[in-house]
Formats: sequence, structure tokens, C-alpha cells
Amino acid sequence: MNNNFGHTIHIKMIYQKFFLPIIILRSLSWNLAVVDGAKILGLFAHPSESHFAVMRSLMLELTKREHNVTVYSSHRLNERLERLREIIVEPEFPFWKQFLEITGSQEGGLLKASKLTERTIQQSLATTGANAVNYFLSNEAVKKLLNLPVNEFDYDLIIVDLFYTEALLAVGHFFDKPTIGILNTNFESYMDRVLEQMVPAACSPISYETYKPEVGYWNRLGVIRNCMSRRKQFIKDNWGAQESVMRKHFSQFKGVNELNIGTLQAELTILLLNSHVPLLRPRPLLLNTVAAGGMHIRPPRELPWPLRRFLDESRAGVIYMNLGNEQLCTDVPKHIMQILLNTLGKRKERVVWTCHDHTALKNLHTNIMVQHAVPQADILAHPHVHIFLMNGDLLSTQEGIMRHVPMISVPIFRNEVRNAELTVQLGVGIHLNHNNLTETALNWALQTIKEDSTYQLTIRQVAATFRDRPLGAVETCMYWMDYVLRHKGGADLKTFGGNIPFSQLHLFDLFIYYFAVALLSVGVLAAIIYGIIIIMRKREIGKMYSKLS
Repeated sequence: MNNNFGHTIHIKMIYQKFFLPIIILRSLSWNLAVVDGAKILGLFAHPSESHFAVMRSLMLELTKREHNVTVYSSHRLNERLERLREIIVEPEFPFWKQFLEITGSQEGGLLKASKLTERTIQQSLATTGANAVNYFLSNEAVKKLLNLPVNEFDYDLIIVDLFYTEALLAVGHFFDKPTIGILNTNFESYMDRVLEQMVPAACSPISYETYKPEVGYWNRLGVIRNCMSRRKQFIKDNWGAQESVMRKHFSQFKGVNELNIGTLQAELTILLLNSHVPLLRPRPLLLNTVAAGGMHIRPPRELPWPLRRFLDESRAGVIYMNLGNEQLCTDVPKHIMQILLNTLGKRKERVVWTCHDHTALKNLHTNIMVQHAVPQADILAHPHVHIFLMNGDLLSTQEGIMRHVPMISVPIFRNEVRNAELTVQLGVGIHLNHNNLTETALNWALQTIKEDSTYQLTIRQVAATFRDRPLGAVETCMYWMDYVLRHKGGADLKTFGGNIPFSQLHLFDLFIYYFAVALLSVGVLAAIIYGIIIIMRKREIGKMYSKLS
């Protein structure tokens, strides 16, 4: 009996190991048509290096799958591939420098800008974003592309990096090509603003980030009022600026003056979000809005020898630090810089600090190395890296979780604060306030992460949740891109209510109708009551006259 049981288990193992994968692959080949090498166009106007890290990952993967890829961007893919063509828009647009000029924060930098009101930051980002798109579309190579006759524009799919770049969606509209938008970041709640516009439903009475079951009437009313206000402001500031740029650079196309960003956004075939649970709170989404968080994280590459040796020889472990790609090391406020250098220089661990102006820092402690060339995801993958000191950026948070490195966040902007608080809620990090950062607080946080093994155990569980999906992040993106190519541009995924008028979206017309009905009912009822009173008065007066007579 035991021999039969063992024989059964052996057969079952052979079936699961060899035959089951073959059956699955065969079923997939029956259901999915093969996508021949398509011509794919990538338009990446936003100059941020962190944004382009996501685009680089997807463009290289498409090229490896034998698609013919053309990329217009300010950054290079740094790969020589036969099916890849790059058009570099140079020099790079100074996005954050202009943002600081618009906000009047040149002196205090991003730290000063972070203290501005949300309304001011949103307006400034909208203006800077429109200027960046205008700069991109003014490039001679891009203008040559836009001036192609419609019958010579032979791309099968357009991919756009969405971050105050909605005017680029007009390319797909006027050349009648399916367009996929990629939302990389939630900087100052941009991802939330786009999703609020995409979902054709009235504002929710709850906040998906801070929901509590016992939320009261006034809280729900406040959430709806804030949502409506945000939607109106986003349309006025961002869409208005983008529409001006669109009408300037697409003036040769008929109907451009009547076209609005709402229509273009509704025409998006797929919207890919670089987020996923548990970092993305569940909320109502359309079928063509796909969460694919971590799409920029690829398997780690071998580190350059000097850096690898620096990490390998650190017996006490390594602290990796990156305070944001938008901020230069020399722009870090002096008091914070002093706290960082004093604290980290006294510790036994070695420190790797990534920043753009890595050559500007002099006379550092021997345990601190400053670099820029190596992607942080590759550094975080090194087994000696135990702590990640960062600014709370969404992409960095994802990388820290995927590489199992607990985080200490020193955020500046509101979205970074929210991400930092989320790492605390998930049990994978510590949040330090930059306003009262001290050597004692930083030392406490570093020592806590180092000594408390709970952080290491918890971050592995969170990473398992983040990874647990039918397909990986890049594979999910590839599936939906192929889906669009297979099924006539994915027209069946689009909703007909994507550009519903504001008054209809929030049911204002129904409220007016029911108010009019209620008012009419009250008026009729009042008239009836008044008529009854008049009749009764007349009868009483008649009776009085009859008695007198």
C-alpha cells in the first residue's frame, strides 16, 4: 500500500512539473493570437530621470519581443538594439528649476516650495508641465513627426508618459492610433486627480485613503465638496494649459479648436498605473485602468567593481541613501546636511549616497561613498544593504519593498508624507519629520531598524503581497499592450461615459429636476390648502349673512 501511495505521488509530481505547464502553454496559444512585430511610438516629454526609468524598462522589453520601437525623449536607453530607434530632445528641459522659479522658491529650493499651499503647487506644476510639453513639441524632429501625412504615420501603438503632458494624447486622436497612458507617480496627488477625471461617476462620499466606518454626514459632505473643487481646479489649471499647447502645435488639424483634454483622456485605450496593493488603496476603477506597480523594477544587474567592493567589505552592513532625484545634494538645507553627515559619519555601517552632483561633495567621512551612475534598485539588491534612507517617493518605496530593505523616510511634499505614513502602517519603515530632524532622532531610527527583526520579517510579507498577482508588473504591461494590438486598438475596453459633462456627472440636472418637482408639489399643496381655506371662509361668511337676514 505504501509503495502504491509513493508511486501515485511520484506520478503526480511528474504531471505537475512537466505536463501541466505544457497544457497551460498550449491553452494560452489557442486563446491568444500571435502578435507580429508592431511599430510602437513612445512620446516621453517629461524630463524626469525617475520617470524615464519606467519607460526604459518597458521600451527595452518591447524591443526584446521583436517590436519595432521608436522613442522621443530627453534621456537615452543606453542600449544598442536592432529594432530600437531613439530621437533625443536636447538639451533637457529644466523642469524643476522652472518650477522653483514660478513658485519663487529659488532660494529655499524644494523645501521652501513644499510649504506652499496645495492650490499654488498644483497651478505651478500645471504651468511648468505645459511649458515642458511646448518645449518638446517645438523640437524639429517632433515637428517633423507631427507634419507627416496621416497615411504615412504607420505606427500601430502610441505610448505616453502622463505627468502634466495630456496634450500629447492629441497625436493618437488626429492620426487615429490607439494610445496607452502610463501614470508613474502620485507626486502632489497627480495620479489621484487623473483617476478622479477618468471614472465616470459622481464623487465618492468617502476618502479611500483615510476611510473610517463611522464617518459622519458632515465628513462625507466635506469629502464630496473637496472632490468637486479638485476636479474643477484640475480642469481649469492643467487642462486649460494643455489645451493651449495642443491648439498651438496641432493647428494644421481640423477640429483642434473644439477638441478638449476630457475627450482625449476618454479615448485612452489603456491607462497603466505604476502602483498596486498594498501601496494603492482599492477604489472603483474602469476595466481599462490597470494597476501594474513595480514595472520599472527589473532583475538586479552586476555592480561595478569599486562599488561592489565597497559594499562587500562592509561587515557592519550598509545604509543606502537617496533623498530624491529632483534635489541636488548641494541643495539640501545646511542644517539637515550637517545632521546627516555627522550622524552617518560616526556609525560603523558604510553609506552609499546617490545624487546628481556627486562630485560637488568634498571631505566626506571614509565610510561614505557618493555616486550617481548605478540604479538604486541594483544597489538595494546587495545583501549587505540593510537600511534605506529616502524621501518617501513612490518609486523608491516600491524598490525598497521589492528588495526587502526597511525604510527611514524624511519626506518633504504631501504625497511623500502620505507614502511615509503608509510604510509605518505597513510596518516596513519609520517616518521622521524634516522640521524637527536631529542626530538623536536619526540615530534612534537607524538603530531601531537595525536591531528590530520585525521590520525584516514584515517587509518580506508586504513584498509577497505586492508581488502576488497573475502576472508580474512588466508582463502585465506587455499583455495589455499586446491585447490592444490584437483587438483593433482595444476599442471594446473604452467606456462611453468617460467625458460626461460636469453637471451630469454630479447629477446637478437631476437635483434641479427633483427640486422643481418638490417646489411644484409644495406650491400645488399650498394652493389647495389656500383654496380650501377660502371656500370655508366664504361658507362662514354666508352663514353669518343668513343669520343677520
